[in-house]
Amino acid sequence: MSANNTQETKPLFQRLSQTIVPTHYDLTIRPCLDKFKFSGDVNIHLKVKEPTSSIVLYAADLEVDNAKVKSPSNDELHGKIELDQEGERITVNFDHKLEKGEYELALNFSGEINNRMRGFYRNKYTTPDGSEVRFGASTQFEPADCRRAFPCWDEPNFKATFDITLITQKNLCAISNMPIKSENELTDDKEWKVTKFDRTPIMSTYLVAYVVGEYDYVETKDSNGVSMKVYTLVGKKEHGQFALDTAAKILPFYADYFNIKYPIAKADQIAISDFAMGAMENWGLITYRETALLIDPKFSSMDTRQRVAIVVAHELAHQWFGNLVTMDWWTDLWLNEGFATWIEYLAVDKCFPEFDIWTQFVADTFARFLVPDALKSSHPIEVPIGHPAEIDEIFDAISYSKGSSVIRMLHDYIGDDAFRKGLHNYLTEYSYKNTVTENLWSHLAKASNKPVNEVMSSWTLQMGYPLLTVTEEQINKTRVIKIKQQRFIADGSADDENLQWKIPVTVFTKSNPKQIAQQILLEKPETTITLDNILEDDWIKFNYNSIGLYRVKYEFDTLARLNEAISSKTISPQDRLMIQNDVAALCNAGHQSFVDYLKLLPSYTDEDNFTVWKSIASNIGDLTSLLEYTNYFGEFKKYRLNLFSSIQKKLGWDADQNENPLSAMLRPMILSIVGKSGDQDVIDEAKKRFERHIAGDLIDPNIRGAVYVIVARYGDESTQEALRKLYFAADMTEEKVRLLRSMGQSIKPEIIENTLKFVFEGDNVRMQDSISGIVGCTSSCDGRDLVWKFLQKNWKSLVERFGDKSNFLIAFVEYGLSDFADEKTASEIKSFFESMNTPLVARPVKKALETIHMRSEVLKRDSKAIEEYLKKQQ
Repeated sequence: MSANNTQETKPLFQRLSQTIVPTHYDLTIRPCLDKFKFSGDVNIHLKVKEPTSSIVLYAADLEVDNAKVKSPSNDELHGKIELDQEGERITVNFDHKLEKGEYELALNFSGEINNRMRGFYRNKYTTPDGSEVRFGASTQFEPADCRRAFPCWDEPNFKATFDITLITQKNLCAISNMPIKSENELTDDKEWKVTKFDRTPIMSTYLVAYVVGEYDYVETKDSNGVSMKVYTLVGKKEHGQFALDTAAKILPFYADYFNIKYPIAKADQIAISDFAMGAMENWGLITYRETALLIDPKFSSMDTRQRVAIVVAHELAHQWFGNLVTMDWWTDLWLNEGFATWIEYLAVDKCFPEFDIWTQFVADTFARFLVPDALKSSHPIEVPIGHPAEIDEIFDAISYSKGSSVIRMLHDYIGDDAFRKGLHNYLTEYSYKNTVTENLWSHLAKASNKPVNEVMSSWTLQMGYPLLTVTEEQINKTRVIKIKQQRFIADGSADDENLQWKIPVTVFTKSNPKQIAQQILLEKPETTITLDNILEDDWIKFNYNSIGLYRVKYEFDTLARLNEAISSKTISPQDRLMIQNDVAALCNAGHQSFVDYLKLLPSYTDEDNFTVWKSIASNIGDLTSLLEYTNYFGEFKKYRLNLFSSIQKKLGWDADQNENPLSAMLRPMILSIVGKSGDQDVIDEAKKRFERHIAGDLIDPNIRGAVYVIVARYGDESTQEALRKLYFAADMTEEKVRLLRSMGQSIKPEIIENTLKFVFEGDNVRMQDSISGIVGCTSSCDGRDLVWKFLQKNWKSLVERFGDKSNFLIAFVEYGLSDFADEKTASEIKSFFESMNTPLVARPVKKALETIHMRSEVLKRDSKAIEEYLKKQQ
């Protein structure tokens, strides 16, 4: 895995021995925010299962001293502490053997409240009037950073209970997983208080959470009487109302779906001003990045509302699936994340049917994993994880998006009743325990009487997914269809391993477009099926509602017949979306020419579904970033403008009254594309609205991002100055991110360079938002070059600033370097990262190189034909 280039020097990682097991922690933490230091002590109740003279546990970036063990007979033994910095652990050695039995290990420790958004770290915020900078502190322990806050058995299967005490300044809120048990003045200093919390359930260390700072909150109780609060920075509590209302609907939905009560008295959520992930499911106190939790009733876009609903639903699902029942080791991380990513859609669909969320699942989740999983550098859903440093690499589209698509396919295959029954039995059997993937499969198999394990293991234990090649002939009124499966590889190369899957295949036809005509489990490399009563010019389509994890390659005539089903919208949006998505992927892989894709798209001229357009826009975006490297890019821009202008005219600039939320999300996307394609009317209107916005006549938040992008693209340094002013004045992170994304999308190289300086130099931009700044800069070929030069020049200082295990480094590589299209840049990237020795990015670099190779092959293969086709269209 990523540790290849350092394997010689690194001893093999070994998990802690199960011969000593913690059962309970008494933890006291005292943060000193003015010095960014904390001190604490922990008393850990242990079961010693075999005689030993040493105890090994995790501690990193901590000073640990004063180790004592209390024996069952109340004798006190003092231990010597030995530190293993590389292994992030300490060994406490004793002169005498500890016999089998129950002990208490007491340790004192101190550490830094760091600025790296992991462990126990600082958050920066300003007072409501903006006049003063203050600091709070919060925790982020998943996957293996609890050890940076206190010495512990920091692996998911060492579950224990926790009594947490926080000693803080009186004016600060002290919040943790559980309700407050008592709050008293500190005896020797009236300015400080001691907050004790109720005992937690039995849980893994990565779910422990505590937060210190100045917070407001809104509160309610759900229909089952669970107390719920959403905490925000002071002065923003009404921004927490939407998330609170959403959570109060979703928590009881899950309790009912799983048929298991939520196990804690409270379910709180808190917005943290500096936060590396989207959110973290700590039991009873879920922490969020502000943009994933807060909604300004006046200034938040529909897109942000939907995102908040989705993220809240995801984290609440983890309270059962992940917290109550936890994976045994990080290899099964996908089970946590894939499951929560599937069921978040189920919950949001129940609470917000107007979002048509299952169609969006196909675009955002299903189609999303199909891209990286077709690369040879992909990995199976179930990845053997050795060292915890490797865990960050698999918090990716495969674990989340493919994992959830596999669960969706399985749910469809066995039906909702059997699925719920199996799930309830699984969660009941493993409550407060740890588990592995096979245990879920066996419960679902039992509930459904279907061979779940055999079918599912072909999807979770091998990487990639199949391409079904469909050929057909008509004999009288019978259609004879031959289906062949092989692994789909992004660059079109052959699959040397000859992987095969067990595939639930569905087919439906023109005569009954809302019903499956035939369903089979394809277990062989090829098979033949027949469909009766089919006319010669009737269309047929595979993969009803795009639930099966496969792409389909049709013959020319079979594909051409589907044009009618697309333009008349007789088939579902999911199916319309995936037809063009499959064709685009087949073109990328060289199975078809991109001219076929460009010829297919006019069938979508009357399309009105947000999600179908989103998928087309994404594929056109990929094609745009490729054809920018040609001398006929101007012709392609005209084609693009022509394709999107009818939907743009239909939507206009302003929302109708009672407009559905999907139109509100589609409008800015289409405006950006049409503006970038050079539509002068749209550009002029954007500039006008921007000027009025600066003068105080504010732009509708739904289209604000599009206006910013268009004016940044065609504006000069004074436009940038205006955008920066808005950035500094913005109170909401959502607005700051919108502005950051737009700044680098200029067509002027010097402005892009200035944006990179603005993002990374000085204190303008929070570390967590820097990725939004880079993404904007890579939206043009000039920008990409500049970002690559910037990363080379600054890589060492970025590693130093973010930390060599930071997810941000992965994002810089994936977002910054994947859109080149020439082998020369690819070899520069390869040799640069070989010399840098940052093991964390080994997989992302491989992925980027493979993507660049594939893109350069597409240009070699299709460029001439695309040019001829586009010139004929003029």
